[in-house]
Amino acid sequence: MTLTKKSIAKSVRLTQEVFDYIDSAPGNGFNEKFENIILEAKRGESDRKKELARLDKQIEKQQRKESLLFEKYNYLESSFRDFVYIHHQIENLRQDIDKAAEKDKQFKGD
Repeated sequence: MTLTKKSIAKSVRLTQEVFDYIDSAPGNGFNEKFENIILEAKRGESDRKKELARLDKQIEKQQRKESLLFEKYNYLESSFRDFVYIHHQIENLRQDIDKAAEKDKQFKGD
């Protein structure tokens, strides 16, 4: 870190937890450690924003994909219901034809 004249003097009150965090940072003395933490956070802010934007796009893409799958599922579910209904109608028709054929046999047999 380059030595820069520091003309702003502030006094802060900290919890033990915050003090311990600052004290565990790299640097010589409290002021340098505190400044290092702040500068690192500042440098990383752009990267975090880019990562959040990337994740937002990924989430949006996944939501569109899920929406499309849901629409396809609904269409297939409706088609399947129609198929089952037609299948039952065909079975009923087949039974009616079998009954008619049986009656026709009885009629011709008499």
